Amino acid sequence: MRFAEVFLRLGASLVGWMMVFTYLVWIAALHAMGCGPDGDAMHRVLLGVGPLALAMSLALRSTRPFPDIHRMLGHLAWPAMLLGLFAVKNTWIVFERTNLRGLATCAETAPSTLQLIWAPAQFLILLALAVALVMLRRDLRVEND
Repeated sequence: MRFAEVFLRLGASLVGWMMVFTYLVWIAALHAMGCGPDGDAMHRVLLGVGPLALAMSLALRSTRPFPDIHRMLGHLAWPAMLLGLFAVKNTWIVFERTNLRGLATCAETAPSTLQLIWAPAQFLILLALAVALVMLRRDLRVEND
């Protein structure tokens, strides 16, 4: 295999991991950030970053031709899954506020359509990321057998 292909595969996988962790850390820390002067700006940003992180999660398996590197990077799935639990908790808090209680994310008014779709969309993205991480762990288990 040529050096350029090795470098490209490793780089794609590392960028994929960075995007996944960026998304999960932001969602997990959402309650600590609260609402700034722009209101729900962070929620709107995460609505765009989520699909991007999901798309980049496809690159996590690009190191499969290199079992040692793939195995080392595959261990990053454990902290990602742990962060995912906190992300689900914070998404549930927003879902409860907007969809169940009928309040806007950062105000005591009725939620906008964007705020109503935010939590269900995040749940779907988190579920798809969880499937991607479980499949990655399954790949590692199959390679070890």
